[in-house]
Amino acid sequence: MVFTPTLPRSLTTIQGEPAVPLENMPASWQRIAAGDWLSEPKVYAAMAQVFLAKHQQGHVLFCERPEAAHLKTAYCEGNGQLAYEAVEHYGQAFLPESYPNFKEIRQAIAAVQSDERAALVNTVSNLFDELGYDVPATFYWTFLHPLQRDDVYEIRSFRFSEQDLGVARQFDAILHGGYVSMLRRLIDSVSSHHGFFIEHGCGCENHLAKLKPCDTVFDYQLPTETRRKTLRAFFWSVMEEYLLFEQRAATRLVYADALAL
Repeated sequence: MVFTPTLPRSLTTIQGEPAVPLENMPASWQRIAAGDWLSEPKVYAAMAQVFLAKHQQGHVLFCERPEAAHLKTAYCEGNGQLAYEAVEHYGQAFLPESYPNFKEIRQAIAAVQSDERAALVNTVSNLFDELGYDVPATFYWTFLHPLQRDDVYEIRSFRFSEQDLGVARQFDAILHGGYVSMLRRLIDSVSSHHGFFIEHGCGCENHLAKLKPCDTVFDYQLPTETRRKTLRAFFWSVMEEYLLFEQRAATRLVYADALAL
């Protein structure tokens, strides 16, 4: 979708930072800001407004370089488009109807029930119990995605797998954003109780690896005093990752089994 940039004179400010007015945001964000299913709906909406404004107007260090002055217009046009796609995507991903229905998922896998698939669903369900709607729906769908494979342990590159091209950008953003350290520990803690460790390598492959016998279950909770800031950091990070996905070069050389050069 091609967006129409917000003119600088039409911007508002939030906490001293430029922001696209809420009425100029995708309608989903207006619904989110007025809703009550997130812990901080207005904060999340404000972050999306600021994110879009900063990229539309080139409020990044690169555009402050004197030698890059002639590139600023192109940057704002290109990254403004990508930023709009990011806030549009997450606006939909935070709507309550976008989240998994775990009862339906359990019914769907009943015919091909296996300990691994049941454990994976339980892992993601437990993560929802911990985080609820304060992370986008794609957070949960990303970790449920191996259910779509014949083998949940299959290693598959999002960038080079024809089966995953349609979800690569949204899932890769979640996996990269998941490196926000405290959230990463929570994910590992919950999955450890079900015998899983969810990995994401730099080659953008997503797979599950069973914990080794020497590994142990461990407990971790997001500290109450930092929970909201951790989840805000995650949201900002996944917006950045969603924007950057199509700007990154990728190579099969990273994970090639044999190289005859």
